[in-house]
Amino acid sequence: MVRGAQPIASAANAHFKALEKLAHSARQRRKRGRSVLDGVHLLSALLDSGRQPEEVFVDAAGEADPEVAALLGRVGSAPVYRLSDALFRAVSTVETPTGVIAIAATPQGAIAPASARFVLLIEDVQDPGNVGTMLRTAAAAGVEHVLLSNTCAFAWSPKVLRAAMGAHFLLNIVEGADLAAWLREFPGRSIALAPRAELEVYDLDLSGPVAFVVGNEGAGLTPGIERAAKLRAGVPMPGRMESLNAASAVAACLFEAVRQRRSRS
Repeated sequence: MVRGAQPIASAANAHFKALEKLAHSARQRRKRGRSVLDGVHLLSALLDSGRQPEEVFVDAAGEADPEVAALLGRVGSAPVYRLSDALFRAVSTVETPTGVIAIAATPQGAIAPASARFVLLIEDVQDPGNVGTMLRTAAAAGVEHVLLSNTCAFAWSPKVLRAAMGAHFLLNIVEGADLAAWLREFPGRSIALAPRAELEVYDLDLSGPVAFVVGNEGAGLTPGIERAAKLRAGVPMPGRMESLNAASAVAACLFEAVRQRRSRS
């Protein structure tokens, strides 16, 4: 048994009802400024970042899991509730319940300074899996800041959180950013990713401050944002495909910058 876990067996319980609203309503998550972290990996990433959850919920399987128990030993004063299996399944955001769900305050992104060295800007990417994959790739490549337009998928939705695998807590994520205004103030090299651009990313010097700008999965960047970037460049594709998935293109570009910086260091 989890020491101090308070059992909840009724759907009428106030703590369960609050969790249920957050788990199933993006409006509630935005309104309350709270995120639902479903699974060991997300709770671990939160704790590793120095943050604490506000509440933690487990089921019977979670109680018996040594990995979950170890995490519960790190949650400080956050209350832990033990849900019946049926109630846990009703709020889990995954098909196979993970055994632990935490509620945490959604970090508020800070304005990215013009002095930033490695930035990713995302315009109108609406697929949560793509946004999450980009965040995960950005964190792995050492990107400092990710700016998202107000038409992107909500960065702190359960689907984006799952795809990013904890990257949220390693990045400064700014939602609803004015991408064009930020690009105009950025003194470094800003590169709009465009599939039919004359320049190729591999031919550019990416060793200094750089910001990559990626657009919608189908339509690409809007003309205003594309013009705000200093350069347009694409990823060379010697094969017969017309384009790359947006997240794949971002990965190729970010890690080309990583390669260049390592070779020059």
